[in-house]
Amino acid sequence: MNPESGAERGAAGPGAGTPAHLPAALPLLPDLRLAALWVPPAPLGPAALPQSDGAAPAGDWLDVVPLPGGRLALAVGDLVGPEPRPGAVTGLRTVLRQALYTASSLTAALEQVERAASADEALHGASLTIVVVGPDGRLEHARGAHPPALVSGPGGIAPVPGQAYGPLGVGAAPPVPETAHLAPGETLLLYSDDVVEGRGRGVGQGLRPAPDVPEDDPAALCALLAARAPRGGVAVLAAHRPLVPVRPLHLVLPVDPFALSPLRESVTRWLEAAGVAPRTVVAAPMVVSELAANVIQHAYPEGATGEIRVDVALTVAGLRISVADDGTWRTPEAEGPDGIPDPADERSGFGLAVVRDLCDELVVEPGPQGTTVTALLAVDRPVAVGETPRPGPAAAPEAFTVHTGDAGVLYVQGDVDLPAVTALRAALLAAAAGGVRCVLDLTGTTLFASAGVRLLHQLDPGTDLQVVAPPGSVARPVLELTGLGHLLSDRAESA
Repeated sequence: MNPESGAERGAAGPGAGTPAHLPAALPLLPDLRLAALWVPPAPLGPAALPQSDGAAPAGDWLDVVPLPGGRLALAVGDLVGPEPRPGAVTGLRTVLRQALYTASSLTAALEQVERAASADEALHGASLTIVVVGPDGRLEHARGAHPPALVSGPGGIAPVPGQAYGPLGVGAAPPVPETAHLAPGETLLLYSDDVVEGRGRGVGQGLRPAPDVPEDDPAALCALLAARAPRGGVAVLAAHRPLVPVRPLHLVLPVDPFALSPLRESVTRWLEAAGVAPRTVVAAPMVVSELAANVIQHAYPEGATGEIRVDVALTVAGLRISVADDGTWRTPEAEGPDGIPDPADERSGFGLAVVRDLCDELVVEPGPQGTTVTALLAVDRPVAVGETPRPGPAAAPEAFTVHTGDAGVLYVQGDVDLPAVTALRAALLAAAAGGVRCVLDLTGTTLFASAGVRLLHQLDPGTDLQVVAPPGSVARPVLELTGLGHLLSDRAESA
């Protein structure tokens, strides 16, 4: 087994390990550089500010799912509720993965996820943004009650255009995918809704990368977005499409033991340029060298001429190393216990035993025209786990109030978060009784969290509701980003 796999997954950052509701690691790819960051929420307590939606620390989640044809599915979502059932997020990720593997299209996969969410109360109101990235940069994306993915490039950061749909499991129509394109040099960003729920901040504010943030550094962009949620409880996923992808390494060597040292040096330089972690940089050159030495010892008679072809490439499955020859392998003359070659015999082929210990998979394909040996090493990057924010004395929530004004308008002040939803629901139902038009004025809100989004989506479709949230208000961008923009009164008047 490649020591890189377990070692790198354990080095997830300040959090000392990747939580179970996040992927164990991110694949290392030639044409897409990935980074992910999860920051735990600030602890609840006398001096701590409650989370915006009251969700447990595992409410925000992300996932990366390799798909056939060189495609990669990226997803970020949120589970709302005071105490999400243990394992609910893991269950939702499992449902999504199975749907992506088995469905004929992203549309069909999202329909499967919607059915599963409808049948599980713990998933009611869950939000989701998903993007499937093709090898040519083609994006297929959809979102339900969640902010849109962003694209960062030379011109700044902008949302991926697309329709917003309602949350999962509450009777809203499943999200319908749309298409876009990620150009070389651009970075795709997916993030928790906490990033846009902050007080007094719209989605378009503060989203320009700082001058010292490299545009081609997905990890730095993750940190930039996560900083917009100072109370933590945020997940960010970034995928950078490099201007020049990592090209496979192809070398042709003579059958000469003195060629092994330059071979190791060439492979090491290629791995470092590809951004492979240090432990693999040590293991992979040794694997290549052992396989090439095995060819020199066993494939060609002493003094014969020939060539050794070496290919190294990054794939979704890992680092693939292939060593091929045109000779005929000689049978080892001695074996040790259990069929393992005897290291005391120079012709024993013990190099293959060493390679088996260093890699995750080894395939030997002999043939009349030569032999090809392929080794696979798992290479990946960890999901970074940030430090839990420290609660501060200024982290006091704005008091929530709702009262009826002139003409029956409901005026809301303060934070619309999970504790406020019960009172707001009662006020809305009372105001809309008898089928009369209800006007909800959110101008004075200082926070409009996902619990409020779910409430508005769960209202009876026959409810005649208009929402006042003028440009510049906290609630307006959240409504627009989560499929509730049609409720805005100024839009209804201009329609």
